[in-house]
Amino acid sequence: MSTPAAAKLLAQALAPRSDPTGMATDPPVPGPSTSSTNSSPGVRGRGSARGRGRGGRGGPGRATDEDVGMSDLSDSGAKRRGRQTARRGGGPMGERPSKDKPYDSKRSHNTPAIIREDKDRAKSSPASTSNITASGPASAGAIDTLRVFLQARYDPGSRMLNLENMAGDTILNNAGLKAPGEKGAPSSVAGALWKLASEMFPDVISLSLANNKLTSVLPLSPYLLTTSLPNIQNVSFASNSLARIRDLDPFSPSIGKPRGDGKQKGWAKLQELVMTGNPLVGTGDAEASYRSEVARRFPALRQLDQTPLDPSIAFAAAASAPPTATPGLSNAAKREAAKSKQPPVAFPKEVRGGFIESDGVGGVVGPFLEKFFKAYDEDRPSLALAYAPICSFSFSADTQPPLRSRAKKIGNHGDKKFPNQHKLEWTQYLSSGRNLQRVQGAGKRVTNLQLSPDKVIAALTSLPGTIHPLSDASKFVFDTWTMPGLLAPVTPGAPPETAIYATVHGEFTELPSKGVRSFDRTFVLAPVPPGSPAQLAGWTCLILSDLFTIRGYSDPIAWAPKPAPTAAAPVAGGPPVPAPAGGPVVAGVVPGQERADGLTDQQQALVVELQKVTRLTYTFAHMCLVQNGWDPTTALANFQGLQATGAIPPEAFMP
Repeated sequence: MSTPAAAKLLAQALAPRSDPTGMATDPPVPGPSTSSTNSSPGVRGRGSARGRGRGGRGGPGRATDEDVGMSDLSDSGAKRRGRQTARRGGGPMGERPSKDKPYDSKRSHNTPAIIREDKDRAKSSPASTSNITASGPASAGAIDTLRVFLQARYDPGSRMLNLENMAGDTILNNAGLKAPGEKGAPSSVAGALWKLASEMFPDVISLSLANNKLTSVLPLSPYLLTTSLPNIQNVSFASNSLARIRDLDPFSPSIGKPRGDGKQKGWAKLQELVMTGNPLVGTGDAEASYRSEVARRFPALRQLDQTPLDPSIAFAAAASAPPTATPGLSNAAKREAAKSKQPPVAFPKEVRGGFIESDGVGGVVGPFLEKFFKAYDEDRPSLALAYAPICSFSFSADTQPPLRSRAKKIGNHGDKKFPNQHKLEWTQYLSSGRNLQRVQGAGKRVTNLQLSPDKVIAALTSLPGTIHPLSDASKFVFDTWTMPGLLAPVTPGAPPETAIYATVHGEFTELPSKGVRSFDRTFVLAPVPPGSPAQLAGWTCLILSDLFTIRGYSDPIAWAPKPAPTAAAPVAGGPPVPAPAGGPVVAGVVPGQERADGLTDQQQALVVELQKVTRLTYTFAHMCLVQNGWDPTTALANFQGLQATGAIPPEAFMP
């Protein structure tokens, strides 16, 4: 119903009325209305001038009070609902006064009436200005009072609605209206305010709600506020008592449950936010986290607490954002949904195929590892010559299934690639293993550490047979480096010897089950003495220490380097790109082009490709990739999400 009509009805409902006997009656008390729509005799009403407030027959000469309510017009015309109250002198809930508890008519019986629309109307227009509770004098219309209040608080020059310290406003106080957030304030007042504001000031872009003693944003009806005033760009909640960062979630366009009507949630255009004077504001070490959390909720934000906000924080916040909530799901389903939405881990360094200190070290360790694993598969006793007279060997089993394998459901029923995983057993590894989290006794810890070649071979031969896929280099990766001066000299007076560390990650097929496991193996190697049996047997190194870990299968993609992006097709008729002196051209890298310090050719190529796709400037494209761990897929997805909300400033794009 229209706002003027609501105001008129409210004034009528609040005005004193006379009963048929000529006696003035007090305004009725809010309460549930009945279905009585006819005042003619014979229709049952609620109460009468006699009895105990039970339903009687209303008719001429019966004193009745009526609370007027209006519904929308329908095909049958206007409907009018009313109710007849209990006898005069009764309490607001129909109780009768007593000697011990007399009814104070001045205090409670003058409670104003409520103008309500019917349920269908309320659902279609939740912010209706007719759905408020007036608390002012009978001569003042609540809606008219709110209009006067809003008009006095609006500055058309700055397009700002200043609603600071509403509890101290003389207009509201004189009319007896309590502001949102005040104790006893009707919840419908906030919705009426926002509805009126949207009608009166459709161009408002700034809103101040400072100094309102808010401990929660719920009294503000956030949904109605953001729905009625969706174009707010600047807002202040300064000097309130908001203590939790999630108090801002109802206003966020990216956090929380989306709207059911498909429209944008929250304030997507918010550029400035002032929260100073609230407990949630972080200081000191917590300031960075506070600013990041706010930026995550408002991607378009450029100024927080009167301090510029670095635009790059939006990329970082999007990359590290936790998965959104999934209401209505079971806890197990929520956990699975959260796992599927988690962004990939961003490592500080680019994933590479392996680290080899020098070609000389790689030339020694590579052949040694190939010979070792071939002998391990075919003839383990022959490995005795590869171990130094004083050496150590131990193995342990990590029975926890790798997360990557669980995500890919490796070994599940019906897995044709790994049909034998269910046949694998851990028993042989656990009985003699040296997993210090499992083996608690000191005696067994010592027993399971092998310190001579013959005991090492005995332990190795007790383990199941294996087949390492040595013909497929992608199934293995190893890192190797030297530690000069770590070993004692072979001959007195000679310089200390150099030790070689080698760490191998790979997989093998276990026999006889033919299931596949992954493993890690760490060697400490020493140069083989000239003329020793080990050298004569073709070994390039001796094993001083061998630490063997057996794990559940995990895909070798974990260490596979990302392929370089393909070069864009050259423009027809364009000049060829000259090759730089001293090396080949990496796809996407143009000599003389803008380039950040310390970038590899592959990273430079990623920046250039992201520029082509997004038209970001070099600085912002580089920033986007850095904040997303150099993962181009994640970077592009976060860029598209921020662009959809208008969070990326115009200066981030190329002209």
